[in-house]
Amino acid sequence: MPAVLILTALAVFCTLVYIQAKAHQQLDVETPAGTRQASSIVQQQFRDWKPVSGPGTFNFQPRQRDHAPTLSITVNGTEVSSTVTIWASRYDSSYRGMYHATLLWWRQRGLVKQLTRDDLPVPGFLSASSHMVSTLRVS
Repeated sequence: MPAVLILTALAVFCTLVYIQAKAHQQLDVETPAGTRQASSIVQQQFRDWKPVSGPGTFNFQPRQRDHAPTLSITVNGTEVSSTVTIWASRYDSSYRGMYHATLLWWRQRGLVKQLTRDDLPVPGFLSASSHMVSTLRVS
């Protein structure tokens, strides 16, 4: 019985460390969506978050949260493809852990999923293909 508890605690700890590391990373997503369509997808995904000022094209914070992080998003490209950059531009931390890292990580994943889905209507292309490159943001 103690071995099961230790293994469970270790699994939870490793998961939390993984999520903390991923929430700190910058994501560069290449999408077949043009800048206008990608911007629309971003705004749709974060319609329940509050827009704030920040370094990105779009900057959002979750509503009604203490120590709310700012997720910044920049959209660059053309009308037939674009690159969307997603990063945590402002956050508070405690004991080297970002507040609301899990929320940030899930929202980043959701946005990447929407930007890279195969059913995006892309003008001028017969099929949509995309991929994601994850890079560590150096401050």
